[in-house]
Amino acid sequence: MANLAVLERQQQFDFQQNGIEVMDFDTLQRTYKENDIYNNPVQGIYHYQVIQRMMDICEKHNLDFEVEEIFAAQNRNKTQPGVSILPQVEQIHGEKAVEAHILRRIFTTIRIKDWETDELTTTLVVAYHQDGVQAAIGPCVKICHNQCILSPERSVCNYGKKKVTTEELFDTVDGWMANFEVNMNEDIERIQRLKRRVISLEEIYMYIGLLTALRVSHDSADKNLSSSVETYPLNQGQISVFTEEVLKLVMTKGQITAWDLYNVATEIYKPGKTDFPALIPQNGAMAELLLSRLPEEAEIVGVIPVG
Repeated sequence: MANLAVLERQQQFDFQQNGIEVMDFDTLQRTYKENDIYNNPVQGIYHYQVIQRMMDICEKHNLDFEVEEIFAAQNRNKTQPGVSILPQVEQIHGEKAVEAHILRRIFTTIRIKDWETDELTTTLVVAYHQDGVQAAIGPCVKICHNQCILSPERSVCNYGKKKVTTEELFDTVDGWMANFEVNMNEDIERIQRLKRRVISLEEIYMYIGLLTALRVSHDSADKNLSSSVETYPLNQGQISVFTEEVLKLVMTKGQITAWDLYNVATEIYKPGKTDFPALIPQNGAMAELLLSRLPEEAEIVGVIPVG
């Protein structure tokens, strides 16, 4: 059974002051259920129902799991903002009451404790927002809660170029859980490949340039360029943060690996630092970029000292 995080029962949200709110599953269920003109959920399914289905799948496969913090965020979409407050419901439940809020932008992780190690656990990632529903699975570094999405087969969504139906999304997650141990071991081997690959300072500069080129191509007005990059691993602001943190890490450690590079990026892929819809695809794009440049048996390359 899920061991839901025990939080003090929330009575109010204040997105104007906090920007992002953290809650438990019970609180999410108490928020206002948004329906279309036919009285059906706007997305075809409510956010809490998506999480409940994920929990049911974990239980079906007898996995030891818990739902971690659930995040909700505002955004600048004028027609469908991430958060709306209904004054008529506030009159009943009070100002800023949880029950008066429509939440359209939700992100959470479900921690699966089976076969976890001192370093790694596994988390099922769920994002629910105005575009649709996303799910992904992969190892999570315990000490910093950095999420890994190490293969395109480890993520799925019900919108975009590679969309599936909502039921197919749940079927995909069911498949992950049915093959949980096999998939987990494959991902651990990918991490080992990243750890074995030492990255020289020259290569670090190459990666920074490559990340910039991918971002520029993706955002270009020239369709020949923009169509060549479906998802960039980092936007321009993130590249600046990534570059600074990587260079500081090199100065501290003297030698870093591809795993270190990935961990600097995954520190950025968190609620409050990256927009919810971008968390999963950017994470997967970074892992794919790094793994695609590694041989099957990584060679050890000497690092060029800084200074």
